[in-house]
Amino acid sequence: MTHSTALIIEDSAVQAQMIGRLISAQPGWSHIHFPTFREGYDALSSFSVQALFMDIFVGTTNGLAHIEAFRKRSGSAPIILMTAGSSQESIEETLRKARQARADFILRKPFGEGDVRRIFQTAFKDLSTRTRKKHALVIDDSRTLRSFIRGALEFGGYRVSDAESMEVAFRDVDIAHVDLVVCDVFMPGMGGIKGMSYIKQTWPAVPVIAMSAGLDGQLSETDALNATGRIGADAGIAKPFEGRQLLELADRLLKTAVLV
Repeated sequence: MTHSTALIIEDSAVQAQMIGRLISAQPGWSHIHFPTFREGYDALSSFSVQALFMDIFVGTTNGLAHIEAFRKRSGSAPIILMTAGSSQESIEETLRKARQARADFILRKPFGEGDVRRIFQTAFKDLSTRTRKKHALVIDDSRTLRSFIRGALEFGGYRVSDAESMEVAFRDVDIAHVDLVVCDVFMPGMGGIKGMSYIKQTWPAVPVIAMSAGLDGQLSETDALNATGRIGADAGIAKPFEGRQLLELADRLLKTAVLV
């Protein structure tokens, strides 16, 4: 069995011990712990780790400012942020900033062994090699279409999150580090045009695929997809489409995308 190590950065020794037990309960996993960001960062020069569990607030330091540096040093290891909120800001604001910092997962304290197991199962394409999956976010108000797209992308090795609207997508704490977004143009609520613009503000380097079948004969699918291009969508695909077409488009965009 492949042995993997998780790095815990947590200033509470009691909390770190509890989190360590949850990690070590997963087959093939052990952990190392450091109480400060500096010590954790320095440790990456000596230790190879396959996952990072970082408390957002360590003492008076906000870890969100350090995510980019940790990601560069740790390679493809998923970054799991942990938070119980703080007196400095609401937990909703903390979660919003964590998404913008492109953490891979966000855990609200307290959490359990099942939460850690789910993250490991979701994050890695191959548990024997700890190869990280690319994360695709699918937003469409049709449950049938979301299920179809999920199946196609998961067949291609993607980790998939889905939501019926933009509002639901951005409330989901699991939607943090995203590598690809597939989004319908016309949806209730905020809608695709405004929503994709917001996505590009949140994750400017993340490729966005816009989907459209036009609008009741009043707006052609070509016009709809052209409109999404003007607000930053990287590609468009007309409904109906085959799963193979979407998968090929997604793979092509990610080959040319510059993601951190």
